[in-house]
Amino acid sequence: MSPILYALILGLWGYIGFYDALAPNILQAERPLIAGTVAGLVVGNVQMGMLIGGTLELMALGVYTYGGATIPDYQSGAILGTYFAVVNGNNFSTGLALAIPAALLLTQVDILNRFLNFVFVHRADAYAQAGDSKGFERMMVLYSHVIWGLSRGLPVFLAIAFGQPLVAAVSTFFNNYPWINTGIKTVGGILPALGFAMLLKIMPVNKYPAFLVLGFVMFAYLKIPLLGIAIAAVAIALIFQSLKYQTKEA
Repeated sequence: MSPILYALILGLWGYIGFYDALAPNILQAERPLIAGTVAGLVVGNVQMGMLIGGTLELMALGVYTYGGATIPDYQSGAILGTYFAVVNGNNFSTGLALAIPAALLLTQVDILNRFLNFVFVHRADAYAQAGDSKGFERMMVLYSHVIWGLSRGLPVFLAIAFGQPLVAAVSTFFNNYPWINTGIKTVGGILPALGFAMLLKIMPVNKYPAFLVLGFVMFAYLKIPLLGIAIAAVAIALIFQSLKYQTKEA
């Protein structure tokens, strides 16, 4: 498949993912794990997509657009990182090395997108005051949502369609200086830990420390996979809520 076709498909996937996040939010495709997995399916390496997406997902834990704040575009970073990792010989380090700066760089696109979107929002306000429902819908659904979707889809398309020479140069650079790859792998391990720390900061850990200790013991000493811990956590939470409810009834 040609880079242009990949660019069209993955650019459309980036557009759909963020468009979905604005309204129905059924696909959860703005999450880097989902974005990277589907990108991996498109380029023929689902495992690589899950690795890149999962790493960025851990980095994104606890990071949200509170109050309209701009955060790294982990969705586009996962898509681009997966694609470039696969086309460069399934090189995880190269993919991650491109995914992180891409996610950070695209924060500038997000700021531009929010600025342009104000134009359509104010036009929508004017239509609403005039009682023009069709004009209001046109501003909010068509133009405003299109701007949001293109803010993700267009950079992905351009990076894949015209960024291959740059990526090849980056790959050669990393091959000539392998110690940089080691540093990137180290950072890739630290950043997810930072994401977990940020998530724990906003969770009521002080109120329920026993659950944190139990999860640590299950993972570190009992070697239970994360899926098993998650299922056990759901069961424990249901039991806890049931006992709490029974205590109130008594």
